[in-house]
Amino acid sequence: MRLINKWAVLLIMILSACAPVLSVSGVNVGSEIRSTPVVAEVDSILDQPNDEEIFLSPYSLEALAEREYGAGELRVEYAWQETAEFTRYYITYDSDGLNIHGYVNVPSGEGPFPVVIALHGYIPANEYDTLDYSTRYADSIARKGYLVLHPNLRNFPPSDSPGRVRDYQAGYTIDVLNLLAYVREQAGQEGIFKNADLSTMGIWGHSLGGGVALRVVNLVPEIKAAVLYGAVSQRYNNNDAGFHVYDLQSTEAAFSVHHGELDETISPEWSRTLCTQLEQAGREYECFFYEDQPHTFIRSGQADPLFIQRTIDFYDRYIKN
Repeated sequence: MRLINKWAVLLIMILSACAPVLSVSGVNVGSEIRSTPVVAEVDSILDQPNDEEIFLSPYSLEALAEREYGAGELRVEYAWQETAEFTRYYITYDSDGLNIHGYVNVPSGEGPFPVVIALHGYIPANEYDTLDYSTRYADSIARKGYLVLHPNLRNFPPSDSPGRVRDYQAGYTIDVLNLLAYVREQAGQEGIFKNADLSTMGIWGHSLGGGVALRVVNLVPEIKAAVLYGAVSQRYNNNDAGFHVYDLQSTEAAFSVHHGELDETISPEWSRTLCTQLEQAGREYECFFYEDQPHTFIRSGQADPLFIQRTIDFYDRYIKN
C-alpha cells in the first residue's frame, strides 16, 4: 500500500504544480527570490526506502542461503578405481536442471570419514577431463582418511554447460550445495555415503575453485577448515558487486592460504590481501608463499609435496577429533 500511496502523492503534487500560482514561497537570497521546485520534493519522496522496493540479488549470499537445494537425485554410476587406501566412484547428479558429473573418493575401512570438498580451477572446456590436475590433491587427502567430493562444475565437460556468465560464481556455488544436499540425505544409509561424517567438514579450492570455496564456507557452517590455493579471492568482491559475495566475519572456518610468488595467472597480491582481510576479521589462518612457483606446483620440485603435507596437517588439526 505504501507504494500506491507514494504515487498518489506524486500525482497530487504534479496536478498542483499545473494550477495557477498565486504566491511563491521561497528563500530570499539578496534581492532574488528562488522558489522551491516541486521536482525536488518529489525526488525526496521517491528516494525514501521501503520494503517493497528492496531488491535482493539472486547472486548474494543472502539469496543463496534462503533457497533450497537437492531437488533431484544423485546417481552412483560405477566404481571407477580401487586402491588399497580408497575407492573412487563416478557420480552424476542434478543441479537446477543441469546434469553434473564428478567423483567421490571413499577411504577404506569402517569410518566415520570426515568430508572434504575439492574444487578444481579453470581449464578450457576442450582440454578439461574429469581426472584433471586436482585429482592428485583429492587422492592425497583421501589416503589420509577423508571422504572427498570432487564435482566437475557446470561448464566443464561432461557436465552440462549453460554458459559462463557474470554471476559472481553463484552457479558453481549452487552445484556444490546441491551435491552436499544429496550427500546429507544419503549419509548413514547403505551406499557409498554410509560412513560420511558431515558434522565437521573441510573444503579445498584452486584458482576459480578457491573463489567458489570462499562463497561456500559462508553457506555451510559445518566447514571448519578451508584450503585456498592460488585462489580467485579478489576478482569478485563486495564493493564491486554491491552485495555480499563472501563475508569472512560470518564464518568460523580456519583458513590455509597458499600461493606461488611467480603466479602469472592470479596475482599473489590477491592472497596477501586476503590474509590481511582474515586478520582484520579475526579468523584463524595461516599463509604460505612459495618462491619460484607458478600457478600450480605439480611439476615444481619439492613445493607440491610440501603443500600437500601442509594441507593434510591443517585438516588433521581442525577437522579430525
